[in-house]
Amino acid sequence: MGIRHLVIVLLLTQLSPSDRVAVERYRSAIQSAESAASRLAIEPAFAAARALREALIPKLESLGDEEFKNLQQLRGLLINREEVVFIKPDVDYFTKLAAARGDEADRAFFAALKATYPESVWPIYIEQQTDYSGCTRFGGMTLVEAYRVWLEFQRRFPDRYVNGAKEETEAVLHELTQSTCACGNAAGVEQELEQFLRRFPAVVHVTNVLTHGNDTRCSSPFQNIANFESRAALLRFPWPVLHARRAAGVHSSSEFLSKRNIGD
Repeated sequence: MGIRHLVIVLLLTQLSPSDRVAVERYRSAIQSAESAASRLAIEPAFAAARALREALIPKLESLGDEEFKNLQQLRGLLINREEVVFIKPDVDYFTKLAAARGDEADRAFFAALKATYPESVWPIYIEQQTDYSGCTRFGGMTLVEAYRVWLEFQRRFPDRYVNGAKEETEAVLHELTQSTCACGNAAGVEQELEQFLRRFPAVVHVTNVLTHGNDTRCSSPFQNIANFESRAALLRFPWPVLHARRAAGVHSSSEFLSKRNIGD
C-alpha cells in the first residue's frame, strides 16, 4: 500500500464501510487502468466512478474538510461542493488515459464525452448563468449534435459503456423536451426542434409542455417560450388531440415521452 493511499484511507474516517468500499474500488480500478494490466480496464474504472458518485453525492456536503480534500485527490475525478455539489469524471484525464491505454471503444467514448463536456462540467448545450444553473442553447444545433454523437457511439459499440451512453442520450432528450430556460428566442427553439425531427424522425413523440409562471433560476428573458403550442405543435402532436386537451384544461408541465415513429 502506497503512502498516499494510506493517508487517504486513514482520513476517510467519516465515511461508512460501504462508502469506503466504493472509494477503494475506484482507486483500485483506476490503478489497473493506468497500469495497462488489461486493455479493457478503463471501462470498469469509469463504472466505478459512477458507483462512487452515487454513493457519495448525498453526503458530500456533510463530510469534514480534511476528508473532503482527500477525496478530491482521487485521480480522474472532479469533486465539488461549493454552491453546486457534483462528482464528475475529469474528461481530459480519461481522454488521455484512453489514448494511451485504451481500445477503440474507449477512445470513441471519451472523444464523445469530451465533445459533449469540453470543460468536464457543463455540456455544450447549456450556457452557464450562475454557479448552479444555465440556459439551454436552442438554435445552435448543439442538442442535435450531442444526440448525433451519442447515437453514433451506440451504433458502433452497442455493448460498451451502455449506461454512460444511455445517460447522455437521455440528458439531451430531457433538455430538448423539458427545459424552461432558453438562451435565445422562439425562432431558435423552433429551428432546433425542427432540425431534431429531420435528423431523428423515429426517436420520440412528445406531448409536452405548458409552463405557468417563471423558472426562478433562469435569467434569460426567453424562459417561457417553450410553451405547449410551440413545442407540441412542432413535434407534430396531432392538432385535434391538442385542441381537445387544451379545451379540457389539460396543462401538464411534463406528461410523457414515448417511442414512436413520427410518420405513423
